[in-house]
Amino acid sequence: MVRAHGPPDPMSRQAEFVFVCGSGGLAAFGVVLVNLAREEVRATPALAAFVVLAVAFGLLLVALRAWAPDATPLLVPTASILAAVGFVTIYRLDEDLAGLHSWWLLLSATMSAIWLYAVSEKGLGHRGGGWWPLLALAAGLVAIPSLGSGSDLIWVAWESGPALVLDPGEIVKLVTVALFATLLSERQAFFSAGGRYTASLNPARVTTVWPSLVLLGLVLVGVAIRDSGTSMIVLGMFCVMAYMATDRAAYLVGGLGAGILWLVAGPWLSGGIQTRITVWTDPWNQPEGPGNRLAEGLYGLGAGSLSGTGPGLGDPGLIPDSTTSLVFAAVGEELGLAGTVVVLAAYALMVVTGFGIALRARQVFHKLLAGGMSLLLGGPTALSVAGVVGLLPGTAMPIPFLSYGLSLTMAGFVILAVLARVSHEERV
Repeated sequence: MVRAHGPPDPMSRQAEFVFVCGSGGLAAFGVVLVNLAREEVRATPALAAFVVLAVAFGLLLVALRAWAPDATPLLVPTASILAAVGFVTIYRLDEDLAGLHSWWLLLSATMSAIWLYAVSEKGLGHRGGGWWPLLALAAGLVAIPSLGSGSDLIWVAWESGPALVLDPGEIVKLVTVALFATLLSERQAFFSAGGRYTASLNPARVTTVWPSLVLLGLVLVGVAIRDSGTSMIVLGMFCVMAYMATDRAAYLVGGLGAGILWLVAGPWLSGGIQTRITVWTDPWNQPEGPGNRLAEGLYGLGAGSLSGTGPGLGDPGLIPDSTTSLVFAAVGEELGLAGTVVVLAAYALMVVTGFGIALRARQVFHKLLAGGMSLLLGGPTALSVAGVVGLLPGTAMPIPFLSYGLSLTMAGFVILAVLARVSHEERV
């Protein structure tokens, strides 16, 4: 097989390991600063932080070198830096959660390595109709009842000391990207025609396309009922991926129109949405009630100012959900504007790298898969930051690599593995 592009320079792979080790050192240094702020001198937590970050991302690099050696070298080091910042933030807020998060990082890296091995022989190709099992899985996940406490219906939680949280919504988003990519690549002509057949009507094609779209619509409705933030991301992914597959701007216009319609009609359709809109427009009117999350997040960002209070010297524990959906506010309080700019720049680099992979892809399926996975990184980050700073109503959500969560961490590592594998297959 003739290479379309040369493999990455060997030094870039060595640089990846250096960056990963540096991220482990960054996490260890942050833990030391937090302990010093508490007037504690403990070497074990810092050493554990270094080992966890280095082993988790080092394992992923080893898997990439073995089963995706031509993958871009920009993804894993950037993600490891974000994971280091997230680990220090979680440790600063709750040491027990940080201990659990260490296991989630190691488990997620192991699962990603296994997945890379599993697809190393046959690649990421797909067969017609193969996305039906994915659709069934997504429908099953949407139907899972809520077992935990809290107002967010998408969460399934088991309380035993520190919360072990599984969020089916993260898995639904991954599955949805895969089925969108498969459906759009296999039915590209159908979507390019805007759902109309300009040639002779083929009954076989009608019976295979429309039932698929109906079932897909049911899944999306189920997601929308359970979690508006996830539904916004899923709708945005479909519109952007449909545009990538067809070059029809109507999909982008339709998605934008649906978002505006949700903002306008939402308060009339749901009391919960109306409360979110009210809190968004004036969080200071109810700082001890529904507006507490947004108000405390804004207070935290304001307290951080330009350079932050320093690790362990702020009060991010006062921010509700500071280890999950409002983690950006916690980072902003102790690292300041400078720290948040670095975090956003790292996410921007990952998203741009992912879309670069999509733009260079020769296969439509690869293009859509890489584009969708890039949206899964950039979409939640943009919505979370917009929700924290008050640009959008009630959209703050956990961010991959930065927030605590088992399924969220797994999803982040899967996204890395998929983008790396697409990059590899398109370079050989």
